Amino acid sequence: MTTLLWISLALIALLWTGAAWGLAAGVELAAGLLASGEAAEFGRIVAQVQWPAWLVLWIEPAWLGAAQHALVMALEWMQQAWPAAGAAVGWLVPLVWLSWGVGVVLLLALGALVHVLIGRSRRPSPTHQGSPA
Repeated sequence: MTTLLWISLALIALLWTGAAWGLAAGVELAAGLLASGEAAEFGRIVAQVQWPAWLVLWIEPAWLGAAQHALVMALEWMQQAWPAAGAAVGWLVPLVWLSWGVGVVLLLALGALVHVLIGRSRRPSPTHQGSPA
């Protein structure tokens, strides 16, 4: 049982690490786009994207258009409102990894707690050797 617990926690930690790595890479990419002024060009590219037919079958085309428009507007707003985005990477990426570390510590603490609880549930309960007087 404890082996299954630790294997499960290792897989969760692996997913958590992958998510943190992806988020850190995304933050660096977004900050680079904003700092270089390429976000406006990216916004124009996003505005011209044609949605695949299979996606239109699952999601309302009007919703896709609204999401596309919202993304373009957000990119334009961020380009104007946050010109120093390149400097923000200096604290955003470490913040992502700090959050990752806190998550891993909490995951390990949870694993240790469950491990102890499993160990206690396996111990035989003490039995009385004599009859009460």
